[in-house]
Amino acid sequence: EYYSAPKIDPAVFLTASITNWQELNLMPGETNLFFEGAFLGKSTINPANAGDTLSISLGQDKSVIIKRKLIREYSEKKFLGNNKVDSRFYDITVRNNKNEKINLVLEDQFPISTDKEIQVDHGQYKDGKLNESTGKVTWNLTLNPKEEVLKQIGYKVKYPKERVLQLD
Repeated sequence: EYYSAPKIDPAVFLTASITNWQELNLMPGETNLFFEGAFLGKSTINPANAGDTLSISLGQDKSVIIKRKLIREYSEKKFLGNNKVDSRFYDITVRNNKNEKINLVLEDQFPISTDKEIQVDHGQYKDGKLNESTGKVTWNLTLNPKEEVLKQIGYKVKYPKERVLQLD
């Protein structure tokens, strides 16, 4: 499974999830990782810390490209009485340059307010699943070879005009 959180890092990471790993008689220690015939590096496996599924990171895959871009024409600052309203709108483009279909978990996040004077309006996140407590939006994508998909996320933050917020 591929994973990316382009708000933090535009890289795409591949993770292997191994079920029924208990039948493999794995011992804790260092392992060499290979994928598609190429040596990826070394990792450590500790079966004592695994649940019913053993997850192994296989590192970054540069053949899946993600770009997160602020769309200026839909992002603005406005003054409403004693408040400012900051709007942000992002396009997230995902391209599968591989010759095979992939599954990708794409995550982004809305700002979270712990101050009642600061209000966050979750605007657009079409087809995504929102976790209200964390503000995290997740898209589970299946991309065909050479396919490109556009996802969008947008929000508004209303706060007192004397306050300074860093939203990016």
